[in-house]
Amino acid sequence: MNYKLVYKKIMILIIVCFIYVINIYSDPIQTDVPALKDVFKNDFTFGCLLSYRNIGFPDDPKIEGQSPVVTPDGGSLIKYHMNSMSPGNNMKAMYTVDITASAKAYNEAEGDKRKYVETHPVVRFNGDLIAQLDWAKRNGFTFRGHTLVWHSQTPAELFRSGYSQNNERLTKELMIERMDNYIHEVIRLIHENWPGMLSAIDVVNEAVDDSGKVRTSGNEWYMTVGDDSYIMKAFEFARKYTVEYGEKQIMLYYNDYGTSSQAKADGIVRLCKPVYDAGFLDGIGMQEHDAVSYPGTESWIKSYEKFDTVCNEMAITELDVALNNTSNLPIKDMLQKQANQYAALFKCFVERSYKSGRGKIINVSKDGLNDQYTFQTNQFSSLWDIDNQCKPAFYSVVDVTNFYNELSVVMAYAKKQVEKKAFNWKKIQAEMNNAKAAMKKNYSYETSAVYGLRNALKNLKSVLKMK
Repeated sequence: MNYKLVYKKIMILIIVCFIYVINIYSDPIQTDVPALKDVFKNDFTFGCLLSYRNIGFPDDPKIEGQSPVVTPDGGSLIKYHMNSMSPGNNMKAMYTVDITASAKAYNEAEGDKRKYVETHPVVRFNGDLIAQLDWAKRNGFTFRGHTLVWHSQTPAELFRSGYSQNNERLTKELMIERMDNYIHEVIRLIHENWPGMLSAIDVVNEAVDDSGKVRTSGNEWYMTVGDDSYIMKAFEFARKYTVEYGEKQIMLYYNDYGTSSQAKADGIVRLCKPVYDAGFLDGIGMQEHDAVSYPGTESWIKSYEKFDTVCNEMAITELDVALNNTSNLPIKDMLQKQANQYAALFKCFVERSYKSGRGKIINVSKDGLNDQYTFQTNQFSSLWDIDNQCKPAFYSVVDVTNFYNELSVVMAYAKKQVEKKAFNWKKIQAEMNNAKAAMKKNYSYETSAVYGLRNALKNLKSVLKMK
């Protein structure tokens, strides 16, 4: 046997395998662009809603039951750009209430023990949720919980006696007690394993239909309780246990889609006002699964102003902007329109941002990782393409934020020059008026907010003799 030849082949194989591993777990994301968490550092936290399989690193501690990672570079992208995240599905009741274990405990129990089990479902976090929460903790992320009470992705058995679909519905009283203990267990698990990490949780999700009425059709919570009192109770219990466990930093949210519809916005206000007045509601989440031409900024602002009366803060919770190329335009033109729409929306967010003191938007979270992994699939709806490369929308979001914030600073300086009647103050005043108009203007996919703010900033700095 030619041992030298065998050794050479083995070494070549090792080198090839090493190169393969390096390529799989390389970091091809763009790091020569601004990190969005830094761009927005004076406005709001920036995050995403997704699952562990899109962010895991090869050296992460393995959690029993976790899914394999499908996007090896996802964690690098998220870590570079973001400081907040939400779980995609794994905190929903379908994945946290162990129906099999609950039914088994019920069937094996007798007497008072069975009565206890009837209202105390077994609640567990699965491997993917644990892995994601651990990842967020290791990497210094804040976390938005999503969601406790929702008509969808909730086991039908949760509403039946003995946790069996074959049994009768629980009474209103027993269902409320079961909800109480379910929420208690979720908060307890969070506190015992990740204390102080959650900044917010969506307590109730999508309880208003498109007409603005409380959702009844297909809503097991409503059908079992018999009315919408379960909503107030859900918030009451969430407040009770966040206080009890010392997790007062967890803000309690109502979250919904289609919030730029005025009929729906009015319904959300009707639903949220008594909960807010009772001291149980902190924030309203706007999902923002949007399109290139919807929503218009005027309708978005109208809804924001309505919500402003019934909450202390707001969040954009699942943002994406679907391309929806129905006009058969070249892809380059459609991507520019998408970039304009993103910029128009972010201009609204930034000028109403919490950290700046201009408004109540405290967090903006996009949906999914990139164009491949997002809610609006096959619609190229993200800021990044399937290879995690920045799209025109990414640069528009950066520019509109930087131009708006810089223009705010320059406007304050210009105001002082006008008050002092400084040299050229009349021209400064004229450009200030133009800048105010540019900052107040509602832009769209057809009118570039980046272009409008950039020109206003350039002209104002010119008369101020600023570089």
